[in-house]
Amino acid sequence: MANKEHVELLKQGVEGWNKWRSENPDVEVDLSEADLSDAILNGPDLSEAILTDADLSGATLSWANLRRANLR
Repeated sequence: MANKEHVELLKQGVEGWNKWRSENPDVEVDLSEADLSDAILNGPDLSEAILTDADLSGATLSWANLRRANLR
């Protein structure tokens, strides 16, 4: 189950999300089962994030960093 704080932070915008990620590099990001459908996320750092069963239908993830993200 997704960490609600992570989901809310991401939904507030990519700029704030990426700043938080750079300040908290050791935090395991859990967005599993999150509803991110139709979200416009241009350039988010989702590296190493857990995205298992997240709903990304219709989401825009241009320039997203998905390096080593779990997309199962």
